Amino acid sequence: MGVSTLKKMIDYLCLCEEVKVEKTGIIIDGAALYYCLYYNSDPKLDQRCGGDYPGFKDEVCNFFKTLQDCEVTPYIILDGGSDPDKHKTVVSRLGNRLEKAKAVAKTEPNAVPKGCNVLPPLVKDVFIEILKEKGIEFKQCLGEADPEVFSAANQKQCPVLATDTDFCIYDVDKGFLHLDNFEWKRKKDGKIPAKLYTRSKFCEHFKLDPALMPVFASIAGNDYSRLEDRGRFARESSSSGEYSIKRLDGMLSFLSKVNLDGLNDSQKRERALSHIFYQLSHHVGKKENETFKLAIQKYVEPEETSFNLPLWMHENMMGGELTTFVTSVVDQKTMMLTPVVEDFSQHSSYTAAYRIRQYFYGLLIGGQMCTEYDRDHKIDVQPLLPKVSSDEQKQLELQRLHKAPEGLRRRVFEEALQVQTSALENIPDQLKLPVCVTVFWFKRLQHHPKPETVHCLHALLLGFMFNPNSPEDEFEKKMKALKDEGVNNWQPRVAHAFSQWLCCMRQSLHLNQLLCSPLPKPQCARLYCGPLLHRLADEDTIEEVQKTLRGEKKELYENLKTACNPSSGEGSSQSLMSAAPSNEKGSQQVQKRKREEEQRDSKQKKTDY
Repeated sequence: MGVSTLKKMIDYLCLCEEVKVEKTGIIIDGAALYYCLYYNSDPKLDQRCGGDYPGFKDEVCNFFKTLQDCEVTPYIILDGGSDPDKHKTVVSRLGNRLEKAKAVAKTEPNAVPKGCNVLPPLVKDVFIEILKEKGIEFKQCLGEADPEVFSAANQKQCPVLATDTDFCIYDVDKGFLHLDNFEWKRKKDGKIPAKLYTRSKFCEHFKLDPALMPVFASIAGNDYSRLEDRGRFARESSSSGEYSIKRLDGMLSFLSKVNLDGLNDSQKRERALSHIFYQLSHHVGKKENETFKLAIQKYVEPEETSFNLPLWMHENMMGGELTTFVTSVVDQKTMMLTPVVEDFSQHSSYTAAYRIRQYFYGLLIGGQMCTEYDRDHKIDVQPLLPKVSSDEQKQLELQRLHKAPEGLRRRVFEEALQVQTSALENIPDQLKLPVCVTVFWFKRLQHHPKPETVHCLHALLLGFMFNPNSPEDEFEKKMKALKDEGVNNWQPRVAHAFSQWLCCMRQSLHLNQLLCSPLPKPQCARLYCGPLLHRLADEDTIEEVQKTLRGEKKELYENLKTACNPSSGEGSSQSLMSAAPSNEKGSQQVQKRKREEEQRDSKQKKTDY
């Protein structure tokens, strides 16, 4: 996230130039943008009920429409997997996010402390979906986005739009625009008011050699290192600012006085760092010294992170067709399960999708254990391998997975979710995957049945059918009214059930991506609106809405109910829910289905040619 409190200092000293942005290219840190748009929307988008993805889509589309109106051409670069060198920082942030999630869960939306935000689970997936839909140029990195943002900005001679103050340290030719000061909603005459930071102006103000900016960042505190100076720099500062500003000012003042005559940039950094340690009488061990040097090097020679993955996976990730979670699983054998707003008196919502993740890991790392970080603990997870023949197993190896027959890839998905997709003939393509997820989720909930479970199921099915952009009929009118009413009575158990569904949905999306989409890709942006579904999860409300269904919508709703079959004893659909064959006849049926799939795949190949 950059250098601690640096933005506060820059704002305090008014070191940015006020500008009007128009007729230019701009390199945007994608993660910073979707966080900013979600957290700063007006009215505020839901964080307590699992997210408002239709509302988020509106916000994103409005942002890009504003850029278009001002003839600003965006190029989005998205983060991939986290840098292994930042592992401790990432784990620490999970703890912070957990506390925020707990605060959001127990606090009314208008009383949540400032800065206490939790990003709903599907935001990144929805954001990428919107970029594709709008034809906006973007790239998803394999690792950290910062090096590629910096490189692209200087290559294209464009400013950077982000929130990470690391871009104050990089020498970005056209400067850095902080998203907090990019007032796109106040555009006037085709121009967007903003504040532009340039490293040259910063260094000029502090009379600092630009070569020492990476040293400053490493001691001030970033994602890699921080010097514990026990208040020494703050005490020697002449700044009238608060302690954190005094500390940075003292550091910059000290660095500006180091004698650098006759040294090249590398030697300057070496001398400055050693002078700091000497001045503080700070004994530095070999390991600590290497930590600071690594932190400095990240700015001096920013490198794209490389991973040992097949080419097809690289390409799919860069194009947003494959989740970047695969990198941490393959490279580090870890999975960070970002805290969500849920009922914290129950087991983590992520446990609902445990089986799906096991198959995800199995395809990526075979039988090797994967360590999951969930809430405040970590567990080692044993992957599950698809029950296929040895020849089919070879086809599912990462190097050739993308070339495996579609029928085989579909069977793996079916096995993971314990469903039969052949029962989805009457379900629209965009709802096939969500319905599979819903069946899987609903069956899991029946292990410990609760009265609100069926209400949540019906709310989801009605939500699948809601399209605020379609011609307004009685159903759409009723749904819009419920959405506008908002949630008056937030129920932890309802929130938890929906949170479990979202975890299953996201992991199923990513499994489907890894399997190269044997099921059609759903339109995630319109699938889930948390406040509406929470308002719907009530027996009387469901009955009222059901009465408004007519014609094709009523028929679709009946088809959805049949697929999910909530009335069956175990809550699982006899048509969709798969069962392992327990006899010879069952085995023959499986073999027959495999032959039919192979024939279908063969026909498809002929069609392709």
